[in-house]
Amino acid sequence: MNDYLTRSRNLPKSFLFILPLLVFYEVGIILYGSETKNTADIIIKKPFEIFGNHATLVFNSLIIIVSFCSIFYIERKNRLSCGIFIPMFLESAAYAFSLGYVILFFVHGYLPFNITDLHTQSFTKGIIISLGAGIYEEILFRLLLLSILYLVIVKIFKLNAIIGSLLSILICACTFSIMHYIGMAGDSFSMNSFLFRAVAGFVLSAIFVFRGLGIAVYTHAIYDILIIHKAYA
Repeated sequence: MNDYLTRSRNLPKSFLFILPLLVFYEVGIILYGSETKNTADIIIKKPFEIFGNHATLVFNSLIIIVSFCSIFYIERKNRLSCGIFIPMFLESAAYAFSLGYVILFFVHGYLPFNITDLHTQSFTKGIIISLGAGIYEEILFRLLLLSILYLVIVKIFKLNAIIGSLLSILICACTFSIMHYIGMAGDSFSMNSFLFRAVAGFVLSAIFVFRGLGIAVYTHAIYDILIIHKAYA
C-alpha cells in the first residue's frame, strides 16, 4: 500500500495518467468547436499565441515531449507498469462520488444534489467541458498556482509550513471559485455557489497535495461528468 501511495503521486505517472483525457478533450474541441473550451485551457495556452497559426502544433508537440520524457524517467527509476492506473482511476472515482455529498453537507447542511447554472448545450459537449475542467483547472490552480503560492509564502516569506500550506490552499480555493463568475460564460454570483466551489477547491487542493496531480484531475473530471449526467438524466 505504501508503495502504491508513493508511486501514484509521482508527477511523470500523473502526466501519463491524464494523457487519454487530454486526447479526448482536444479531439472534442476539434469536433465541436472552440466554444467548448475551458477558461483555464485558454489561459494556459495564451502564451503559445506568439507562435500564431502554429500555436496548437507547438502546444501539442510540447505535450508529446513531456509524455516521452515521463516514460523515459519512469523507465529509468522503475519499469513502467500501466496496471497502476486502474487503482488510481478507482480511487479517483471514489473521491468523485463522495465529493458532492461532502461539499453540500458543509455548505448547505444537507445531502441532495443541487444542480444550477449549467451552460452546456448538449450532453456530449458537457462531457468535453468536464474533461477540460478536470485537466486544465487542476494544472492551472493546483499544479501552478498552489505550488507558486506555497513557494512565495513558505520559502520566500518564511512563514510556518503548516500555516503557509493552509493559507496557500485557501487563496487557491477562493481564486478557483471566483474564476467561475468571470467572462461572458460566467455564472451569476451567489454566496451558496461561491462557497460550494471554494470548498470544492479546498478539497481538490488537499487531494493534489496528498495524492498527486493525476488523481486530482480524474476526481475533478469524473465529478463534473456525474453532475452533467444528473442534469440530463
